[in-house]
Amino acid sequence: MDNSALLLQFAREIQAAAGKRDWAALDVLDQRLARQLALLSERGGVSANEQVALRTLRAAHASAFQLCSDEKHRLGLHLGEIHSKQEGWV
Repeated sequence: MDNSALLLQFAREIQAAAGKRDWAALDVLDQRLARQLALLSERGGVSANEQVALRTLRAAHASAFQLCSDEKHRLGLHLGEIHSKQEGWV
């Protein structure tokens, strides 16, 4: 069974969630994707269409991962700034 359409759907959903900075949706998609990739791995070889879809999905995932990493860094800086000003609040 060719799963290329499903893999491309994952890529579109990841791109959409990342575009909205919907962290909860990205978390759910990441978990669903992990399960789907495990099933694909159990099945064995992938078709040429699936390989193309997997490359597209990998790029979408990498982009979303970078976005999450950048946001984590930004929040870390923000929390550090808040913490440094905490003494003035007290």
